[in-house]
Amino acid sequence: MKCGAKTGKGTPVSDTTLKYPLWQNHYLQAMAETHPELLKGKISALEQVVSLRLKQLAITTDDYEEQIALAAALKSLKVLKQQ
Repeated sequence: MKCGAKTGKGTPVSDTTLKYPLWQNHYLQAMAETHPELLKGKISALEQVVSLRLKQLAITTDDYEEQIALAAALKSLKVLKQQ
C-alpha cells in the first residue's frame, strides 16, 4: 500500500492506494468496523467478494501474490468472526 499526502500517525483508508482494490476496500471496512450488527454485513460482503475473486484467479492462475494476500485476508476474517 502507498501512503497518501497526510503525515502523522496512521493513514486514513481514503488516503491509501490499494494494490487489490476489488476486495481490499471490503477487507479494510470489515476490519475497522466496531459495531457488531454492521460487522456481520461487512463480513458477508467481504466473503462474497473474496470468493468471486478466488474463482477468477483460479481461471488465470497468474497472480500468486494476490492469492497469498487473499488467503491472509481469509485467515484474518476467520479470527474476526470468532470474536
